[in-house]
Amino acid sequence: MLDSRIDAMVNEGFTQRQAAFVVTVMLHAGVCMVRQYCAFAGIAHGHNAREFFARLVERRIATPYAALHARARLYHIHHRRLYTAIGEPHSRFRKPLPAGRAMERLMILDAVPAPPSIPWLATERDKWDHFVRTFGTSLTLEWLPHLRFGTPPDVTVRYFPDRQPIGVVEAG
Repeated sequence: MLDSRIDAMVNEGFTQRQAAFVVTVMLHAGVCMVRQYCAFAGIAHGHNAREFFARLVERRIATPYAALHARARLYHIHHRRLYTAIGEPHSRFRKPLPAGRAMERLMILDAVPAPPSIPWLATERDKWDHFVRTFGTSLTLEWLPHLRFGTPPDVTVRYFPDRQPIGVVEAG
């Protein structure tokens, strides 16, 4: 699934490395900093990183915000076409957010290793698919973390409501 999302970003004009980073940001946080791209790509902070983020802003894919530190910039990736391309057109990560929430998301993005040595499940759909594929018919829906909204008969159930990534390690 991740490879098809990265391919979709390559089709939008990103390099493979840039596409992998943008997909990771869109799935896990919606916001990022240049230092995170440099760490992800294994490059020094410099011209290439600054140019990449300048292009994101120029193409209106991302909006820069002054971070808590005077020189640091926070970038919010919000472009609907990109989120649609990865199958998440209604992602909450597209919406503007307060600074405190942005810092929380930056920490989540820092926690997802780059490139990932294990697969990370980011979306409700990815997590649902994984657990159904792994446990099949023995899966009891009540075992999955969930919240219920509404009153019967109009009840909506949201699985994995906390939006925390889940790392998948093969049993062995």
